[in-house]
This record gives sequence, structure tokens and C-alpha cells, in this order.
Amino acid sequence: MLSKFGFHHFIFVLFPVLLIYLDNIGEVPIYDIFIPLILSLGIILIPWVILTYLIGTKKSSIIISIVIIIFLIFTYVRSILVYHEVVEISFVGKNIILIPMFSIPTVFIIYYILRRKFSSNTTQIINVMSVAVFTFMIFQIGVLYSVDTSFDEAQNLLDVPVFEINELSNAPNVYFLMLDAYSGEIILKNDFEFDNSKFYQQLEKRGFFVQKDSYSNYPNTDLSMTSIMNMNYLDFILEIQGEESTDLRLVHELSNDNKVMEVFKSVGYEIYSFQRGSQNFSLGTETFCKDNLNLNHELTYSLLNYYIPFSEIRVNVGEQHRYDSALCVIDTTKKFESQTDAPFYMHMHLKLPHQPFVFDSEGNKVENPISSNRFDGELKNAYLQQLIFTNKKTLEIIDEIQKRNSDDVIIIMSDHGSRLGVDWHNPSEMDYFRGFNNLHALYFPGQESNLPTYIASVNTFRIFFNTYFDTNYEILNEKFIWYSPEIPFTQNDVTELVKSSDLRN
Repeated sequence: MLSKFGFHHFIFVLFPVLLIYLDNIGEVPIYDIFIPLILSLGIILIPWVILTYLIGTKKSSIIISIVIIIFLIFTYVRSILVYHEVVEISFVGKNIILIPMFSIPTVFIIYYILRRKFSSNTTQIINVMSVAVFTFMIFQIGVLYSVDTSFDEAQNLLDVPVFEINELSNAPNVYFLMLDAYSGEIILKNDFEFDNSKFYQQLEKRGFFVQKDSYSNYPNTDLSMTSIMNMNYLDFILEIQGEESTDLRLVHELSNDNKVMEVFKSVGYEIYSFQRGSQNFSLGTETFCKDNLNLNHELTYSLLNYYIPFSEIRVNVGEQHRYDSALCVIDTTKKFESQTDAPFYMHMHLKLPHQPFVFDSEGNKVENPISSNRFDGELKNAYLQQLIFTNKKTLEIIDEIQKRNSDDVIIIMSDHGSRLGVDWHNPSEMDYFRGFNNLHALYFPGQESNLPTYIASVNTFRIFFNTYFDTNYEILNEKFIWYSPEIPFTQNDVTELVKSSDLRN
């Protein structure tokens, strides 16, 4: 059977998705690749049917497989060249040079295939090769998923109790607005020469406690958000997985099945959220701004950014999606009306001012600049433009919430700083601040006098629950844990360095 029908092209076309997944295997849930795999098969089906009608099954299968393989080589060569720090090498990665370099030999190979006759043995050999590579990839995935992520053990080590809470007579609605990669005052002044005091003043005018000297406990989203939503540090994961692990599945499980939402749910709150990446909150009531196909935004953007060499297509598909998604979150929150009388917790993780930079300061759509230079002026300006837009929309969201009910609680934070210019492996003192220095503002109406003068990110919900639900959560000491995204559990406690730094003065 293997010799009679060439199916290898249907296997090769799965490789782009599988390669991206293997590159991010600890970060992307496996179920998020199923639809991209099906779409890949659908995309290849049409040209295969047309070519089969014109030149027959064997040659059409071989041509498509060859084109896919050349395309994969092209994308990997392009990714190495286009982001290279040496300008002359980076220039070679431009489409105007690279596409002809790959297109000309591809045309000759196709011409050669069309002129030759192929035996059934050739088809069989290519089939076997495709199956062998595919099997190796599946084996690698299987090895990872055969490892127990020890979720139950992690819950025990997390050691955050869900207190028995007496019936709440006046439970406030709670809006949690996470502004991804929003830098704090120190970095905005030093790196961007930008004075953000007007935004802080506008927040204070609306009744917010704004923590000027504020820091995240981790410099990247995965660990930072999981720590915030579980009200604890994540040192115990190192005990379970070891420092060399790069597997973030346990982190994602803890994030999706987190203690904050568990507490809210225990006292009858509805929980609303917005689709983002691998987030799939187990206790959620409803998720807004979902794709028709329910695609993983991060995976989709990675596929487009890696495998689509034409910026126009990336802009029109990937960056347009980011643009529309952000506006959907903003507009939905501004217009939100609960359909029940139950109190609710609204979890908004807005990917602003984080890259890609698709908004200017007025909200117009712009093309995201790409650069390998970590101090690129265009990147810094694009970040600043998007931050200014984020400020405007944040104030609009606050005004609409307070107009509906001035007693609603609003928590505004960033999970980490901008991180532009960070040298992850040899960080300077300023790099630590680029990673940690963040935004932290709280609107706790009627409870202002009960707030401490300083609140660590990890303690935000501990303080909220103690204030409004009369719980007795311990207030943890502040720690700053540095790590590179590629090796998230090889960590360095830099608490004393950050606390004693002259940059804080």
C-alpha cells in the first residue's frame, strides 16, 4: 500500500506546526495545535487535487513535498539572517535577496521532476522517510507528556488555604486589569525619557492608590501571573522539576486553576475573562473575545511571524488580529453589564503595551517594527506610543466602570516591565529594573485608610481578601527572582541588589 499511494506530502505539511510546537512544547497546550494541523492539511489539499489532475498522483505528491521541505529550510535560514546583529548579514535575509536564491533552484527541481519518470519505490522511500521523521517528533512529544506534572503535589507545596468565609453582605464587583509589559516610573524616565506623572495623577484623581516605586516579583509573564494569581512564590516548582527543566505545563496548570479564582468562586462570584494564549480558567463562567476557531493567539502569531516571509501578510493577518483583540477587550469591558445579580470578578489580561507594537498614541494601526538591536530607537518609540494609547484606554475603562458603580474594586497592574534592552544572561543592574519595574494601582473605595504604604505584587490579592472578605492571609516578604525565559527554573534571587540600588532614589 505504501508503494501505491504517495501520502508523504500530507505528513510533511504538518511539520511547520509541529516544529513550532516542539520549540514551545512546555508553553503551548497540546490541544491548541489540533486546529492548526487540520488547517494545514486543508491548505495542501487544494493544490494537490489540481496538480494530480494535471500531472498525476506521484509527481504532484513529490513536488509538493519538495516545496514544503525547501520552504522549511528557507524560513529557518531567513530567521537566522534577518535578526542577525551584523547589518550586512541581516541584509542578506531580506526577501528581495533570499526568495530568488531559493526560488531558482526550486524551479529547476520541479522541472527535473516533471521530466522524469518515478517508480513506486521512490514514492515508498519518501513515504517511509516522512513517517520516520513524524514518528520521531511524536516520540519527543510523548516523552514530555509521559512525565507527571505533579499538580497535586504542587498544590500541597503551594500551601495557600481557601479560608471559610462567612456570608458577605456587600461583596464588591472586582475588575483586574493586567497591562502586559507596562514599565514603571524608573525605566520610563531612564530608558524612554518619558514623564508618566500625568497618568499617575489622573489615577489618583479617580481615587486610586498608585504605588510609584513598584516591582513585579518575576520578570516574565508565566511565573509572574501564576505567582500573583496564587498569592505565593513558586520556589516549590524547582523542588518538583529541578533547575534544568524548561517545562512550563505545571506553571500553566497552576495559573488556570488558581487560588484567587477559587476564593472568589467559594463565595458565589461569577468569573469572566478574555481569551489569551494558553489561559483556560477552570473556574471561569464566561470567556469573551474568542476566535471563531478558538485558536491560541500566541501560537498563531508565532506561526505567522516565523513562516510568512511577507510583512504585508503578517500585518494583515497576525498584527491585525492583535489589534482587533485588544480593541475587543477594551470595548467589551467599557460596555460590560452583568446578566445576574451575583457579584463578579473580571479578569482582563490586555497585551498592551507589550509587543507587537500595532497602535500609535491615538490608536491608529501601525506596522510593528522588527529589529535585532535591543536598543533600537524605533522600537523604543513604538513602545512609548503604544503605552500612551494604553494610558488613554485605561482611563476610559476606569471612567465607564466608576460610572456604572463607584463601589466596584479596580486593580491595575503590570506583570513585568518593558524589558527592552535586557541582556537576559548577563544582566546589568538596569536590566533588573527593566524586568521588574512595573505599574501597580488600586482602587479600594472606602478602604483607602486600611491599605499599607507598600504592596508587593504577590500580596495584592492577599490584601484584597483580608480587606473585603475578612480573611487572615499572611503578608509575605517581597522577593525579586531573575531568570531567562529559555531556562525559567534556573533562578537567581536578586532581592537585596534591587532593594539597595541607587536607581530607587
